[in-house]
Parts: sequence; structure tokens; C-alpha cells
Amino acid sequence: MEIKTFVLGLLNNNTYLATNRENNTCLLIDPSTPSKDVANYIESNSLNLQAILLTHGHFDHIGGVCFFKEKFNCKVYMHADDVDFIDNPLKISRRYDKFEVDILVKDGDVLDLCGEKIKVAHTPGHSLGGVCYVLDNVIFCGDTIFKGSYGRTDLRGGDFGELYKSVKKILDMQGDYILLSGHGAPTTSEFERENNPILGDKY
Repeated sequence: MEIKTFVLGLLNNNTYLATNRENNTCLLIDPSTPSKDVANYIESNSLNLQAILLTHGHFDHIGGVCFFKEKFNCKVYMHADDVDFIDNPLKISRRYDKFEVDILVKDGDVLDLCGEKIKVAHTPGHSLGGVCYVLDNVIFCGDTIFKGSYGRTDLRGGDFGELYKSVKKILDMQGDYILLSGHGAPTTSEFERENNPILGDKY
């Protein structure tokens, strides 16, 4: 899969577009805003957007869902424990259009999309329904883990103990994965095993 990163919104969110060039299908992960640049890229490359995958329900990760869902008639995937953010968002000044979730994901699910198998890992801590999506040697981490850091736990549904277990769950996956986070630069499992401060001297 070819992965393209779009940095969008006031919080500089990473919105990812994963494309299978063999069949011209694609997935959109955490669309932060209703971006015309992303839509134009999809259309100009004659891509079929099959699904929107949400790592969690915070406003800066779902603000563009309604736009893309309506424009490309695709399905939205999300964990049940974060669906309430759609109707009961964090206190923010920005407004966004609400949307329906088509597929509720859970830990261990394997999604068959774009000719690929995508594994779902439930990773609460930043939010109750946070998940990561594992695609080949790439993990879309949302705000669970960042390069040399980790997600905040002071928002609704946050829990430091759960986040610690979730970060460890990611890094316990055998191999050296590329970790694509919701904000900031990409990192790797090996780098975070050695450098992420949430782990202390675990590794």
C-alpha cells in the first residue's frame, strides 16, 4: 500500500490516505477537516475511497468525516466506546457535521478492505474507544503513541494506566513496525522501545 500524509487543521493532524495501486482503491484514516486537497487527490488519481477508519472520536480526528462520507459514499469504521463523541464532543468552538458510523470495530477484528487485511487493536487510554489499525508493517496509532511521547489522558475517557498498557501492547507486537501517529513525525517500534518515556526501563 502507498501511504500519503496530509497535515490538516489547526492542530496539525496527520490524515492518512492508504492506496492500493493495483486496484485503485484507498482508505482514509482520521480525516481532520473537509479538505478539498484530499478530495482532489482522490479524484485526480481516479481512486475509489472504500472506507474511513477512525482511531478515536476526538473532534480533530473526525471533523472531515461527514464531507468525505457524503462525497464518496464510503463506510465509516469506529469503536463503539467513542461513538458518543459524535453527539457529545469535547468543549470546542468549532462545529462539524455529524455522521453515522457504519461498522463498529473491536479488538482482534480483521477488516478486508482494498484487497488487504487490516487488524484492529483496541488501545484505550487516550480515549475509551481508541484503536490502532495494523496494515502490513505499518500501524496507524492515532494519539496513543507519538515519537518519543504518548497521548494525553486528561480528557474524557482518558486513563494513564490503560494508556500504558496500550502502548506496551503496540510495542510488544513482534517486529519493527512503522508507527504513524495522529500528530508529528513517524516513528518505529524499535525506536519507541528504547526511547518512549512512558515505559521507563521496561525494554
